Amino acid sequence: MKQQEAFFQEESCQIQKEETNGILEVENDQPFKPHFGNTFMFKFSDGQPQITIGPHWPLSLCVMVSIIVGTYFISTTIYLKSGIWASLASILSGLILEVSFLRVFLKNPGVNFTLTEVTRTEKSCQPCKLKKELGTHHCYECDICVRGYDHHCPWVGKCIGEGNIIEFQLFLLSFLLFFVCNIFLVLM
Repeated sequence: MKQQEAFFQEESCQIQKEETNGILEVENDQPFKPHFGNTFMFKFSDGQPQITIGPHWPLSLCVMVSIIVGTYFISTTIYLKSGIWASLASILSGLILEVSFLRVFLKNPGVNFTLTEVTRTEKSCQPCKLKKELGTHHCYECDICVRGYDHHCPWVGKCIGEGNIIEFQLFLLSFLLFFVCNIFLVLM
């Protein structure tokens, strides 16, 4: 009985030592299972997710509805004041904003499921069970590792990283376009 306790204590001590060193031990008897964290992932191509939805999707849904409702009310006000062509310009800027938001909302931020062998000298992420590549950061909101991690955006509902940073910047530019266009049309 005491020999079993000593064995389990030694085994748990070894596991704790490996966790604190950040070294991943790949077990040969169990196949690799990707760590999805708190995100929903769809449409896999070559083992990589193409569409990901983050843990703050309800807030993102509110943003989408706000864009649609805001565009409707602003374009109605512009229509009553300036006519159909000005209203169509407002609707077009709202449509561009909605499409750019959907692109950043759905695109993979840089989650990688490629399993590589980890040596004792390399750093790894214990929850994701992957080698930490240069520029990869574990987001504790999404509970996944993201390549080229920039920040976690609750409005978009997920991380902004290497995979969706351009879409995020286009979303910010389209928001600026929407704002400037509609201010100009209301004041016209």
